[in-house]
Amino acid sequence: MKRIGDQSSQERVAAEIAQKFLTFSLGQEDYGIPVAQVAEIVRIEKLIQIPHARGYFMGLMDIRGRVLPVIHLGSRLGIEAEEQPRTPDRAIITVINRRRIGLAVDRVQRVERFPPESIDPGPPSLKSASGRFVTGVGKNGDEFVVLLNLDHLFTDEELSGLFQVGGAVGQAAHIDSTKSV
Repeated sequence: MKRIGDQSSQERVAAEIAQKFLTFSLGQEDYGIPVAQVAEIVRIEKLIQIPHARGYFMGLMDIRGRVLPVIHLGSRLGIEAEEQPRTPDRAIITVINRRRIGLAVDRVQRVERFPPESIDPGPPSLKSASGRFVTGVGKNGDEFVVLLNLDHLFTDEELSGLFQVGGAVGQAAHIDSTKSV
């Protein structure tokens, strides 16, 4: 039997988690993604290159026996190469549509809380240029963080393509809904 107090505390925890974002940099700009979609952060050590892959696809990486696709997030978002000072050496392992994908970033920073009132939807030009990628702009004092919507980072076809690159990748990186992330 559930008690009313238990449900409200669970809702409070869920609301608190929804306001937390892992922040990182790409070039000179700061970005954030929902903590709830982050599985772990790893160093990119060895990538298996795949010929004729999309420009943002860096390769496949083995993480404790699981083969995962790694994409260069800056390239995926259209950030010009001269704005990116170096090749990323960190990957944020995320869960997108129940699949693990590595997002290569320049530098992982910290977890920040952005309550709804501190998130600005941004100007119309931001929405038209990258509308499907951007949730809004989080404001923390005089700092601004572009908040990304990972669920719209790839179309269904693009996401399927990432997992068709290597025969076992789709199986290895798919999240079993009965297991926790």
